[in-house]
Amino acid sequence: MVSESVPWYAVYTRSRHEKAVHASLAGRGVESFLPLRDVLSQWKDRRKWVAKPLFPGYVFVRLPRQDLWLVHDVPGVVLVVGADDGPFPVPEEQIVAVRAFVERPVQVDPWPYIRKGQRVLVKAGPLIGLEGFFVYGKGKARLVISIDMLGRSVAAEVDADCVEPLESPVVA
Repeated sequence: MVSESVPWYAVYTRSRHEKAVHASLAGRGVESFLPLRDVLSQWKDRRKWVAKPLFPGYVFVRLPRQDLWLVHDVPGVVLVVGADDGPFPVPEEQIVAVRAFVERPVQVDPWPYIRKGQRVLVKAGPLIGLEGFFVYGKGKARLVISIDMLGRSVAAEVDADCVEPLESPVVA
């Protein structure tokens, strides 16, 4: 069991290798998280629901920094996301929010990365307790959760009556 004080890191994978990397990491006893969403795929002769990564090209791992070497030799791993001075940890609250999105009965979609806007708290419904940005898109109200380090976001529909503002809106 890994302590919650151990940070999460984003691992960049080869294209379409996320599931294989996730399975290999599990086989090595490394705690990993691969958020998936169900997508209806169309082939010439049939349609089928397929689980696809919510963040294509990324898997999250929870390890002490000194143990990240366990990840580097996994087939399909390109690198641990960071800079010259080392890997960057992903904030725990962002992982918790994404995990809540994919585990609860809501439709989750990739969304353009958002940094500015109205920050809200969901006070009712399946996403109760989550914080994120409240936006309108595709004619619907959505709660957007961002993974700052990746510059990526995900969104789920919410009822406007189920959110309350946490702060005043940021004006661009």
